[in-house]
Amino acid sequence: MFQGLRLRIGNYMLRRVISKFRHSPALVTLSQAKKIAFLFDAKNAQSVLEVKKLLKYFLKLNIDVDVLGFINSRKRGIDHISTLHINYFSLEDVDVFGIPKSRKTNSFINSRYDFLINLSLDNSFATKCLALLSKSKYRIGVYSSDSDLSYDLMFNLKIKSLSFFVKNLIHYLELINKNNEE
Repeated sequence: MFQGLRLRIGNYMLRRVISKFRHSPALVTLSQAKKIAFLFDAKNAQSVLEVKKLLKYFLKLNIDVDVLGFINSRKRGIDHISTLHINYFSLEDVDVFGIPKSRKTNSFINSRYDFLINLSLDNSFATKCLALLSKSKYRIGVYSSDSDLSYDLMFNLKIKSLSFFVKNLIHYLELINKNNEE
């Protein structure tokens, strides 16, 4: 009960902040992108592996990538060691309502990205909050029925799997890139 109330209050606060800022989406293709970001739920080693595969794909395209994983706990596991491109934030980095509050998350929000991809399949509040508050030109994520808290490009997944999402994401980003180059 308390968790549901906190989430409703967090969503209310997020809507108030978002309503003050106007986001005008600007589609940036893969060939034009210089800097992008990923957000993901770092639940287990498999999700970290999937994100690393996607990271390698974008690095091969000479795109600078920042990755921020959410650990839904106060302690980090052995799978959650920060690297050059991948960093993590946990429950210690969010307030009681789930709104990010640390220097690391504020830096992520204030960085300018050509596009931001929220890879959270559950659309966790912490990653959704970071994605919607970010100063990225274009936001991509999993479908949400809440029109106030939605992304510029949303995927309605038939199979809730990170590998399925990544495969389709790459397919559609390449398709958009190809169609805009012609």
